[in-house]
Amino acid sequence: MEEANVIPAYYCGFPGALRTSWFNDNSDIRFFGCKNYGVRRCCFFSWFDSPMSLPSRVVIVGLLRKIKTLDRERRKEWIIWIVSLVCCMFCVWIKK
Repeated sequence: MEEANVIPAYYCGFPGALRTSWFNDNSDIRFFGCKNYGVRRCCFFSWFDSPMSLPSRVVIVGLLRKIKTLDRERRKEWIIWIVSLVCCMFCVWIKK
């Protein structure tokens, strides 16, 4: 896919930034969006890529959900490890 030859200037006058959407309906689609969106009332927005096919979106959304699930499990394991370590240290401290 070709990259943009021209970076649009937004209503606020700043140069554009090519970003990627990660929302379920438009996952992995690139767009131009202003860095000042919502801050200085600049509402410039323009799609760079065409929308993806439904099977592609289903796969990407499924992978993103899997990543979130694995991250949550990793955090839980980390918390359990820390709590176990603190309990062991407390037990050693009490025995002294």
